[in-house]
Amino acid sequence: MGGSWIVKLPSARFAGVPENEYSMMELARRVGIDVPSIHLIDVKEIENLPAGIGEMQGQAFAIKRFDRLKDGNPVHIEDFAQVFDVYPKDKYNKASAANIAHVIGAESDEKDISEFIRRLVFNTLIGNADMHLKNWSLIYPDKRNATLSPAYDFVSTIPYLKEDKVALNFSRTKRFDEFTFDELKHLAAKALIPEKVVLDTAIETVALFHEHWQKEKTNLPLYSNVIEAIDKHINKVPISSKT
Repeated sequence: MGGSWIVKLPSARFAGVPENEYSMMELARRVGIDVPSIHLIDVKEIENLPAGIGEMQGQAFAIKRFDRLKDGNPVHIEDFAQVFDVYPKDKYNKASAANIAHVIGAESDEKDISEFIRRLVFNTLIGNADMHLKNWSLIYPDKRNATLSPAYDFVSTIPYLKEDKVALNFSRTKRFDEFTFDELKHLAAKALIPEKVVLDTAIETVALFHEHWQKEKTNLPLYSNVIEAIDKHINKVPISSKT
């Protein structure tokens, strides 16, 4: 309570989730995405956990809160379920990535549009099928003007859940294997954002992803099944082979 860090404990259902999230966030940072400070810590080093939780083994994922000032006071933030007035139970429905991009284009600047596309492409390449409305947020650092918040909740879900679709429509489709440059053009037109910015950012992100994934996948604390799943998945995403 009142802390400046959020800690995610190991999953009782899936092995290596903290290591997965840490690795995907570190990889995202290398690709140029705005990522808060993060750490992997041993569960045994965490104090004041509820009774019984301390018996868990392994690593936990810690991320520094970006909705707190240095003095601990909150910074206003709203996720896109709130933006679109959608109840949490409908976080997978009611809106698309194009709808999110439209709001960002209207409320912020070209830098945020590029950042949004960078994150969308990155999460598609890693096989994150769970980027729902509550995993995108606006933040108001000056209490008045909205900007895209720092990144959070980047996990490759495909090693655990064999999904061929993302949580939200890109523009017309949810399918990983239909994420093409034509789909991005359609998204740009629907969201009323510059097509050139969208395509240039996507091409750059794909190239950076391949560069850093090949360099770092065996250095990051990833379980082998995650590496294998992402390597296999990349070949199914059409924009991955066109840089």
